[in-house]
Amino acid sequence: MNNRFRNLVYGLAFAIMVGFVLRIGKPIFIPIMAGIISVYVLSTTATSLGRVPVVGSLIPLWLRHVLAFVVFILFGVLLVLLFAANIQQVIALAPQYQATLLSFVTDMAKLAGIDDEPTWGSIRSLVLGEIDLQRLISTTVTSVSVLGGQVFVVFLYASFLMAERLHFSRKIILAAKTQSDAKRAMEVVGYINQRIGEYLTVKTLINILLGLISYIAMWLIGVDFAGFFAVLIGFLNYIPYVGSIVGVAFPVLLTAAQFGSFDTILIVLISLTASQIFVGGFVEPRMFGRSMNLSPFVVLISLTVWYAMWGLAGAILAVPMTSIVVIVLAAFEPSRPLAVLLSRDGHFSMHKEETATGAGAPERTDGQPA
Repeated sequence: MNNRFRNLVYGLAFAIMVGFVLRIGKPIFIPIMAGIISVYVLSTTATSLGRVPVVGSLIPLWLRHVLAFVVFILFGVLLVLLFAANIQQVIALAPQYQATLLSFVTDMAKLAGIDDEPTWGSIRSLVLGEIDLQRLISTTVTSVSVLGGQVFVVFLYASFLMAERLHFSRKIILAAKTQSDAKRAMEVVGYINQRIGEYLTVKTLINILLGLISYIAMWLIGVDFAGFFAVLIGFLNYIPYVGSIVGVAFPVLLTAAQFGSFDTILIVLISLTASQIFVGGFVEPRMFGRSMNLSPFVVLISLTVWYAMWGLAGAILAVPMTSIVVIVLAAFEPSRPLAVLLSRDGHFSMHKEETATGAGAPERTDGQPA
């Protein structure tokens, strides 16, 4: 009993120490984790293309990795350019949006019967009269430059990580004390590669589909910046539970500022919500062969914890990061009960055939496991 209590105290102290390091090292760790996540998606995509009959026979693995990385760079550059271009348009349309939004809110206040002065006038002055548009635009432009720098750092980390990944399995074998330790470590690494790579790749495809459906809906209605908001909706869909709500809220707010019409706002809200329900309720369960095996309550808590430490980036990385922790805990007998408590069904299978043939299992050309 004393040993268990001591181990619990040591484990809690270690967790607090790791959390403190992750919190203060946020500017360093976020680009690194973004690079690792990018490598998971790129490697799984390149390996999956190898199972396509024509592509797998004509294009070697290393070339598929290079092509995937080039597409990743182009997508990142286009994302930054799209963000910058939309900022310029927002600057031009901001006065018009502000006037339309003020008129719309005034009409809604009249319908609600709160247009009597000074009640509504005071609220209107406090809410819309205090907005410093120039300061907001200046802050956003600065954010674009910071985003461009962060994207470049992620590209740099991802390129080195992809090259380093080819020798990672050999390093584990050399670092292990015994052959059984090396085998066990390779099983854990292979299982992490399979589950995280599979989850991130399929989730990315689902988010792209959601973004396309949302773009078509907003384009047909005539919402400004439909392309930007489609990318934003797909990006925020990485965040469990709240990402879908926030993704819908932004274009709905813009619709209010653009049209000032309750009917149009309702149409945008219904169409985007229907897109979320269709993708999340019908497409996603069929594309995911299996979930990350995390308890919904654990996902919610991990989302809160990672957001508190790393903000939006932490919310996006909450599920894969927590899954890695649970997989590692399940790999060792003393910590396995904790992993069972954190999981959805308590089942963890890390058989060799799973890690060798799964969608996320990396393909090797040197005969060594990934």
